[in-house]
Amino acid sequence: MSEVTSNVTLIVPTVYHRAELFAQTLKYFSHVGWRGPIIVSDHSPKEHLDAIRSIVGTFGDLNVRLRVDPPDAHFLARLVRCAEDAQTDYVHLHADDDFVAFATLARLFEVMERDPGCAAAMGVNIHFNIATQGFAVLTKTGCTQPDAFTRLLSQLEKFSSVLYALRRRGEFIDSMSYAEAHCPDVQFWQYLETCQAVLSGTVAIIDELHYARQVHAKKWSNQLVKERSPDHFPQLILSAHFQPRVAAFRTALVDSCARHEIAVDHTALDDGLIRLLHHGLGVMGLPDRRTTNELVSGQDQMMKRLQDANDPARKAMIQIYEAISA
Repeated sequence: MSEVTSNVTLIVPTVYHRAELFAQTLKYFSHVGWRGPIIVSDHSPKEHLDAIRSIVGTFGDLNVRLRVDPPDAHFLARLVRCAEDAQTDYVHLHADDDFVAFATLARLFEVMERDPGCAAAMGVNIHFNIATQGFAVLTKTGCTQPDAFTRLLSQLEKFSSVLYALRRRGEFIDSMSYAEAHCPDVQFWQYLETCQAVLSGTVAIIDELHYARQVHAKKWSNQLVKERSPDHFPQLILSAHFQPRVAAFRTALVDSCARHEIAVDHTALDDGLIRLLHHGLGVMGLPDRRTTNELVSGQDQMMKRLQDANDPARKAMIQIYEAISA
């Protein structure tokens, strides 16, 4: 793991009301022996700054740098500042409710080192519930086409976020900065930053457990849906802001293609946008292009791997459970 620890910085955004989750993540880093750089962004109000600071102080074995960012700072701006502070060639965003499989991270690093044209690399992601022992597999699709516009269309049709992939530091900063400047709303910046990445290079997928995320009541996207937020699907479709945001997103894609000197087929782009919105909303009457076998096989394969005592995925999950229970 030594080569990875000297070349990859983990970026962990958190806040005081997620302190318990954050503490579990640091316990896991300590438990598995991660000694690489970790940059933590805390955007808690002034009166709550001790919550995260005190947790960091209890993990003297970890190489943690704590940033205190303004409570109203945009999420992407916080990530950019963390990446700018990093001293490594690679960065990896790590949510405070995630547990990355470090053996897989080492493999992802090797993949990107071998291919300078690879903008992001990731493996299999799962969401797990420690109380019920249940889990769900997040299907991911790579983009290895040599043509950048073809990669963009592929992402629009079968979207796979690269937000939590291993990324090159310069590309990460550029993609996040561009997304914040052009589509700062929560739904479309997530789409735009991934599209930025695929215009910059290919996306590699390996068939190994990459990271596991806890299912819990404080998951931010669940909160937005529960609150019927007009800034997030599905309620966004009813908002007066929806069409202007779609238009801004499309304009940003066209402008980004121009930035990269990529020719745009506007008809194909519009078809891809419709597919992306169907992916996000799921109520436009269009069939999912993945077959039933594609949707089910990933879940079945991971279930078998988690039952195999010799499989790296099972070993990684055991480490996660050990750290949480310690």
